[in-house]
Amino acid sequence: MSEKYTFAQTRRIMLLRSIYVLVMPVMLLFAAIACGTAVTELASYICPTRIPPTAGAQPTYLPGTSIPTATPIPPQPTPYRIEPPQDFYRGDAIFVGQPGSATRLRFRLQSVQARPASSEGSLRNLYSWSLEIKNLSTANYETVPIAQMYLSLILTPNGEAAGIWRTSEAAMQAAGITGQNYDAIQPGATRIYRLAAYGPVGNARRLTFVLNDESGNQITWINQANPYCSGDIAD
Repeated sequence: MSEKYTFAQTRRIMLLRSIYVLVMPVMLLFAAIACGTAVTELASYICPTRIPPTAGAQPTYLPGTSIPTATPIPPQPTPYRIEPPQDFYRGDAIFVGQPGSATRLRFRLQSVQARPASSEGSLRNLYSWSLEIKNLSTANYETVPIAQMYLSLILTPNGEAAGIWRTSEAAMQAAGITGQNYDAIQPGATRIYRLAAYGPVGNARRLTFVLNDESGNQITWINQANPYCSGDIAD
């Protein structure tokens, strides 16, 4: 007996099969995002706060002995925080939404790689990267990263090149990426997406993920480890 699909399931299957079509790629992008979960909450990264110093045992002074002025205890340091439009760093645990809310997600850009590629005599690179998404929400999270994420800045031998270099079927095949799961992420589940795109020869500098196209809500990463902080706060 053939498997039956609802209209929404059929629309999603058709979209995913056609997402790489080069005709009208912007319209496909809008359609893909429309099928996903619209996220209005801003992303943020908070560095784990170190434990502030505490007072130790107090000495006993004899009567008539001068008591030195106590050294004040430094106040608890302010947590290091990143929010848009600032760029996040590769490896940061980026949270969207508040704990216990209908929408709470954790994003983490993982390894970013580049290798030489050529096409019809022109030089270019094949860029590939991994994006981890954990759904901490109370509801499913619909996402199509191949349509929502792209390279937005490349450091070339001639300087910075800004643009939009999207994932393509050819790039995914060249990178050996197959069998990606684009079903909704269940609450409590974590999924790693692998993506690939062609771009000018150089090094990937910035990557962008669109959370909500209508409001312009997005996450941007700089392709380097966080130079100021390491570690994560609890989910």
